[in-house]
Amino acid sequence: MLKRGHKHTLCESDTSSEDEDSSSSSARRPNKQSRLSIDLKSKDLSDNEDGGGGWDVINAKEQTDETGGVANTNTNYSVFAQRMMKNMGYEEGKGLGKYGQGLVDPVEASRQRGRRGLGLRLEGLEASTNLNWDGKQESIFDQLDGRELQRARSRSNPFETLGKLFFQNRAALKMANMDCVFDFMFTRPKNEAGETLIGPEDLLYFADVCAAPGGFSEYVLWRRKTDSGGFCDAKGFGFTLRENDFKLHDFFAAPAEFFEPHYGINGQEGDGDVFKPSNITNFVKFVRTTTKGKGVHFMMADGGFSVEGQENIQEILSKQLYLCQCIVALGIVRTDGHFVCKLFDVFTTFSVGLVYLMYRCFKYVCLHKPNTSRPANSERYIICKWKRDDVDNVYRYLFEMNERLIGLSSSMDVTELVPLEHLRAEKEFFDYICTSNDEIYVTSP
Repeated sequence: MLKRGHKHTLCESDTSSEDEDSSSSSARRPNKQSRLSIDLKSKDLSDNEDGGGGWDVINAKEQTDETGGVANTNTNYSVFAQRMMKNMGYEEGKGLGKYGQGLVDPVEASRQRGRRGLGLRLEGLEASTNLNWDGKQESIFDQLDGRELQRARSRSNPFETLGKLFFQNRAALKMANMDCVFDFMFTRPKNEAGETLIGPEDLLYFADVCAAPGGFSEYVLWRRKTDSGGFCDAKGFGFTLRENDFKLHDFFAAPAEFFEPHYGINGQEGDGDVFKPSNITNFVKFVRTTTKGKGVHFMMADGGFSVEGQENIQEILSKQLYLCQCIVALGIVRTDGHFVCKLFDVFTTFSVGLVYLMYRCFKYVCLHKPNTSRPANSERYIICKWKRDDVDNVYRYLFEMNERLIGLSSSMDVTELVPLEHLRAEKEFFDYICTSNDEIYVTSP
């Protein structure tokens, strides 16, 4: 098995008898054209600790033959090849042909890549002999063809080979990955004492917000069906944009009958816009009523939208989406319940302040990037474990901030939820955010 960093070495074997036979036979067959002595200059393999080292360049020294020709000792080419080229009129530094019009330099290897135009070269993507690493050139891959970028992205992450398995999309595998990493805290919820949160006659209640077409929910229903021996003892609530609706007809791994979409105002007739305060209020009321006032055991949120060409400010563009998903979670997750939500970069005071408020509303918070998440993007997930009892004040505060964002003009914005001085004062939390950003950045090229 080959290992990175190991050199291939030549191994000597005991061939002394064969060497003697070959040398004696060669003595009986004198070379009529030339007598060539090969001087193999090698490192002393016996002194090399790893038994390797490899051979140095083989230099050929030709003695004067019967024709009086002497080979050039400053080249690695064969003596016979040099003589053949000389007979064809070759002169060093000139091309072949009557007027020396032949090629002098070696034929360059093809640089054609994918479906680019013949001879097209993209500045910044060609190999350079003088390589200076510049970490700020994050947009250089925007020049790549879509097909080339997709192939490069697939090769950068071995987990891409998993595809979607028997689920409708790759999102289901992300949820499966996180559920397994955190000891199945979502599909088999327990309290701090290790006791299950699902009674013998109860269902597992969960919510899937901004997560169409429904890969997360499909995994949860499949897991509960598998664990219970074929019967799905779970009930899911969906809340997403109607124009990007759940594809319940694609739930092949689990029964879609145990999942109920809701779109805010007027239930099935709403638009599902999570930014609208009225939609949030109606969905929270619907879930609490259906679960007899207890709420769901956990909520998943996987919201996102296209930011093509603006990837470097994706965090700023997604701030209100972060906020609204957290508002819904605080409104419907029951005490000791869990919450998982997709984030991107967590650099701004607004994002860090929102994570801090989740840290105060749940007993444990973690920023995690699953293996099935593509390493070339800034995607990560906030995992919140065991919701505290009294979080109504935070819920109302965030709800008010969302209303304020909606009412502001384009020239105004809410830049922070928690003062920066207060965040810095929470040293343990602040250090964790910095460390998390450093580690996720290092593992995401």
